[in-house]
Parts: sequence; C-alpha cells; structure tokens
Amino acid sequence: MHLARAVLGADGCVLAGAGTTLGPAVIRSLARLGVRSVEVVEDGEVAAWEEDKDPTRALADLEARFAGEPADPILELLKQALARYLQAGTC
Repeated sequence: MHLARAVLGADGCVLAGAGTTLGPAVIRSLARLGVRSVEVVEDGEVAAWEEDKDPTRALADLEARFAGEPADPILELLKQALARYLQAGTC
C-alpha cells in the first residue's frame, strides 16, 4: 500500500509524499508525529506527477520544463527561485 495523498504537518510541510510505501518504519514515524489516519491506494494507482521526488530529480524536472522556453529574464528569475527552493529543502 502507498499514500494516496501527501501527509502534511501543522506547518504545511510534507511529512510523507504521495506514493510513499507504507512500511512499518513509515507507519511508526507517522504515528509518532501524531498522524491518526491516511488515505491509501494499492500499487500502481498513484500518478507519477503526485510522487514525492528527491531534490536531484525535482531539479532535473525543473530544467526540463524550462528547456524549451525562449530566453526570458523573468522566466529565468522564476526558474532560479524555484531551484533555490528545491535545493533548500524547506518542506
């Protein structure tokens, strides 16, 4: 079983992303954090765009999204801001 949706903490940060496999360690961690229930799906029901990505994969996806765009200083600033956010791992 996997999480159907991301589990968020009180501050809005992701505790466990959609698609996270619900093994014993994850279940214990969520219980320790006060999570009382989650929505689950069986294997294969989580769309790829819903998965919680590691920072390297997220940055690669960001680069791919902007790769086909014409040079634009505003889009470049947006891309840089998103990259800093992903690298900081704020949530």
